[in-house]
Amino acid sequence: MVSRKLVKTVAFPAHSKPHMLRVSPDGKEVWVQTAETDTNVVLDASNLSVLATQPTGKQPVTNAWTPDRRYSLVTNGKDTFAQIFDARTFKEVKRLTIGDGGANIGFSKDGKTAFIAVRGTNDVAVIDLVRLALESRIRAGTEPQGLIVR
Repeated sequence: MVSRKLVKTVAFPAHSKPHMLRVSPDGKEVWVQTAETDTNVVLDASNLSVLATQPTGKQPVTNAWTPDRRYSLVTNGKDTFAQIFDARTFKEVKRLTIGDGGANIGFSKDGKTAFIAVRGTNDVAVIDLVRLALESRIRAGTEPQGLIVR
């Protein structure tokens, strides 16, 4: 039997409701979206200290890094935009209006395009990551959330 123990507890503001967390591709950071305080918290993976806290839209859902790790995209479940953050400085670079209810994110193999499931518009927003602009939309079923890009 494997013994497990709690290593560290991270203190978030009361009622912040951490919703999702993802470990960066290099394993150095943990990005946590807090649904009730509308923030994205970046933790140092080695000691779980807070490196940055950024404001987000209403009820952030998740984040994902571009394949080159230049940007991290954050979607907001109760807002009309997705946010693009510089993955090195943690600063917001751009907000893109995609429609209400951004959900999961995927990327093309070449890393030039992001795909975001958008529940409120029943489609997938196609983002040009070179221009940092909404390129088009792909019609989807009712309230799409997950997606896989091949």
